[in-house]
Amino acid sequence: MRVKKSSMTETLFYRLPWQSTRVYPGAHSGQMLGAGQLFKRHEPLVASPDPRRIDLRASVLDPFDNYRVRVYQQQSRVDVYLLADLSASMGYAGKRQAIVQFLQALARSAFGYGDRFGFIGGGACIEQRWLLPVSHHIGPVTALAEQLANAELTDSALGLLTAAAYLPSGKSLVFLLTDAHFPIKALRELLGSLQGHDVIPLVLWDAGEYTRLPEWGIMAFQDIENGRRRTVLLRPALRQKIIAAYGQRQKKLKQVFRAFGSEPVFIESCDIPVINRHLQQRVA
Repeated sequence: MRVKKSSMTETLFYRLPWQSTRVYPGAHSGQMLGAGQLFKRHEPLVASPDPRRIDLRASVLDPFDNYRVRVYQQQSRVDVYLLADLSASMGYAGKRQAIVQFLQALARSAFGYGDRFGFIGGGACIEQRWLLPVSHHIGPVTALAEQLANAELTDSALGLLTAAAYLPSGKSLVFLLTDAHFPIKALRELLGSLQGHDVIPLVLWDAGEYTRLPEWGIMAFQDIENGRRRTVLLRPALRQKIIAAYGQRQKKLKQVFRAFGSEPVFIESCDIPVINRHLQQRVA
């Protein structure tokens, strides 16, 4: 599959509802003191030796006749990761293309903010070929996108349960892209392992899986991950039952994500405007 370039121009406008602890300057609110525009506090000149920032009024009012310096909060960078479900079900229809498009859009957006970007892909296990350490370089991202576009996705997504071991100890921004077609118990275990990070879940469901079924007809269904097949006679009542089951699954997934402090976004493709609205609501 050829990688589409149209998604490369789309930008994700993410902001953090928390302060970064990274030392290096960036575009996000941070806890470090340094060059910035947000006033933090006054300090003695000996503690912060920058005569350019002497506050004469504060110095005159100092009871110990010390020079007082204005100290500012430094804008800092953050490490951004895409944690992608690479199970067999994510290779269905347009899901794999959505992974590739979102990978490109997120990486370019992170680089635009001055942040570092990394990728972790999980199938039955975490394979070295689906690991991209955080960096500022677009070349490895482009190569990874080409590799993903032509890869055959197989097995389950249980490798995601070990993904936390490949993340840094410091708090990072983690986009979790999955169709969540695995046991709720495994999802809870996954989210529990990621609690030290800011997780944004993106649940990718293809409408052809449940809403575009015919009213009548004989259809053969196959579970992509375990290979089991089942032939059923579709009828209006069964079609509604399938749609209702997806609705109940969505409610259950929302409950689990919210229990771990994350609000999921359900998407059918790499819908950047929908994702951006969610990102803006997080910090509103």
